[in-house]
Parts: sequence; structure tokens; C-alpha cells
Amino acid sequence: MSVGSGSTSESKEVNEVAWNNRRRWRGGKPSEEISKPVEFHYRKKDVDELLELIYMVKESGGEITVEELKKKNEDVSDVDELLEEMASAGLVTTRNGVVSFSENGTREAVKLIRAHRLAERLLTDVLLIARDGDVESQACEMEHILNPEIVDSICTILGHPSSCPHGKEIPDGPCCKDKKRTAAPAVLSLDQLQTGESGRVLYVETTNHSRLDKLTTFGMLPGTVIRVHQRQPSLVVLVGETQLAIDHEIAQNVHVVKIG
Repeated sequence: MSVGSGSTSESKEVNEVAWNNRRRWRGGKPSEEISKPVEFHYRKKDVDELLELIYMVKESGGEITVEELKKKNEDVSDVDELLEEMASAGLVTTRNGVVSFSENGTREAVKLIRAHRLAERLLTDVLLIARDGDVESQACEMEHILNPEIVDSICTILGHPSSCPHGKEIPDGPCCKDKKRTAAPAVLSLDQLQTGESGRVLYVETTNHSRLDKLTTFGMLPGTVIRVHQRQPSLVVLVGETQLAIDHEIAQNVHVVKIG
């Protein structure tokens, strides 16, 4: 992840277009008719990248200093100026060399992280893009352009996943809290398949290592096709020629795409 500077005129144009598009999506007016957002001398994308970097360091339970940010972005000479602009915009504060989020900064960073990790899930689970480098680069592009409403729609279609393909938490959105908002999800848990239906395993989501080892032993690996033989009194599935009885609780950890 890198942070670089762009021209003043370019950043103003990018911010103007993005702001007007967001307003039009929500039924609002162009920015000439309402108060405009803060104008950055840097490209909005550069600010977003730095917000993400700060979030991910804090997510691991640590603090990040200005000097650490410079080390993580050695090719950038103007991190200090970028942080000053972000502070002026009410996104971060710096005290004794330690960078912290404001409430607005946290909110903006969470939106970016949520969009990025859901994009990774979409690319991996639905579009079946296998190369991690391709997934990462495309998700990085998508996070900057996805409207919050579209992000929620992706989340709903995917069945409100709680983690990205790398096991990092996906922050909840309004759609996750409002269970009334539903759609036919592209990704299901194994226990949602009906008798006679089949699904291809996309990923197994559990922090229980013994359970993960057990599922792996059963052959429930990404790409494996599983058919539900019966649901009651216990869930019985066919993995190849092998018939297995699985706890419903365990089946909830196995995520599949329905294929028939």
C-alpha cells in the first residue's frame, strides 16, 4: 500500500466529481448548491490509503507513530503534510508523535475497510478469481469507487460474511443489523442447502482449529462438491463416495455456492 501526492487541480476535480456523484445517488443536489467537503491538496485516494494503513495497525492492537508511517511509506516524502491536511479535515489527531483517529476518521476508515474486504469476498467467492495478487489489486481499486449502498448490497448477496478471505474481520454495516433486508444470497452455509441440493465449498470459517482439522479430514476443502443426502434427524452429506453425518453447528461454518 503506497501513498503519493497528486496535483492540487486534480485532487479538487476528483473530490468534486466524487461528491456530486454521491449526492446524486442519494437524491441530493450537486455541490454548487450545498456546502462542499474539505478540499485536499492530495488525491482522495492517497488519504484513503493512509486511513486504511492506520486502521490495520490499530486493528492488531498497536499504536502507530508518524515515524512508523514514514517507514511504511519510504517512497513518500510528504507524509507530514498529508497528515496535517487530514488533521485539518478532522480525520486524525497527532499527539506526542502518535497518530489517532477522530470519530470521523474512524467512520471513514471503517467504510474503506468494509468495502475492500467485501470486494475481496466477491472476487474470490463469486467471480472465482484465485490469484491473491489479482484479488488484492482489484479490491484496492473497488474500495474507492463503491457507494455505501452498493457495498451493503454486495454484503447482502454474499450472506453478510464476517471475515475476508484472509480471516480479517469485516465490519458490520446497516444491512447486517437490519435483518429485514434480505436477498437471495450467492453464498450459503452448508446447513441452508435442502435435501438433494449440491454446493461447491468456497471457504470454511471457524477459529476452532480442531473443528477445522476435522472438516479438512472429511475432505471439505475449497472446490469440493457436497450433496445433502438428508437433513433430519441429522444432517447427512455426500462428499464424493463418502457419506458423512455432520452437526448443524459445524455445517454453519462451511460456506458454499449452490450448483444444483
